[in-house]
Amino acid sequence: MKKLILTILLTISISIYSQNQRFYYKYQFQTDSTDAETKREELMTLDIESKSSRYYSESVYLNDSVMSAEFKKRESTNEISAPINMSDKHRGVVRYKIIKTYPDFAVTGLMNVNMQDYQVNDSRKLKWKILPEKEKIGEWNTQKATTEFAGRKWTAWFSEEIPIQDGPYKFHGLPGLIIKMEDASKTHVMQLEAVKKNILPRDYKVGFTNQEVKIDDKKLKSVYKAYWKDPVSGMRKMYTEGEVMITDESGKKLDMNQQLKEMEKRARENLKKTNNILELDLIPQ
Repeated sequence: MKKLILTILLTISISIYSQNQRFYYKYQFQTDSTDAETKREELMTLDIESKSSRYYSESVYLNDSVMSAEFKKRESTNEISAPINMSDKHRGVVRYKIIKTYPDFAVTGLMNVNMQDYQVNDSRKLKWKILPEKEKIGEWNTQKATTEFAGRKWTAWFSEEIPIQDGPYKFHGLPGLIIKMEDASKTHVMQLEAVKKNILPRDYKVGFTNQEVKIDDKKLKSVYKAYWKDPVSGMRKMYTEGEVMITDESGKKLDMNQQLKEMEKRARENLKKTNNILELDLIPQ
């Protein structure tokens, strides 16, 4: 009965307070743990409504929205083959999207690995330790909590002034919105920057095909293991099935086998430098 009452109160709290709010987080991360020059920063968005939340890159969303509109326009005029010139205005690198549903807080991730879109059901539970330390972050009074997730130790600062049990990425379950999230190495930091109320709904799935392969978080590890073993298998498959062709500036078709060899070399070099992804335990040991 107590659990039922808690669930009802949680639902009412989120429903009354959220009223379609958008929380902007500054996400600072370092892709190579051995190279401080690989530090990046991206504006992330947490959209909260009465029954769900979505976490995604603001820059990637804006870029994909422009691309999608341009493709639709060209489909109507039969100019699909013409190149699309995109500026650097809305470029971003964080392409995954995280969806949580209320009040059960089921977590789903949308991501692309090796040219394949996936919908990942993540059933892992967060075990929080709430500590007495308090700190003022921006305009919010916060309290400290810690947890371990995906191969990292994390520190959260949450605020009961915003009675929403959610936060950036897959983090949730504290007595207030998570204002700041930081891993022990301080190479992944997410901090709330601004809040916008009464937002209009967005097509957060823009950039995905609606044909994602459905897997769980355990299967995702085997997907990453296969990717690290052969990082161009997805492109190779698309070439074999006739879905992709590479040409030079004059339109001359290039030797795809040679292109794949060069792609694989670059991909393997890049993987060596991408050793500090957020979910550290996805990297094969």
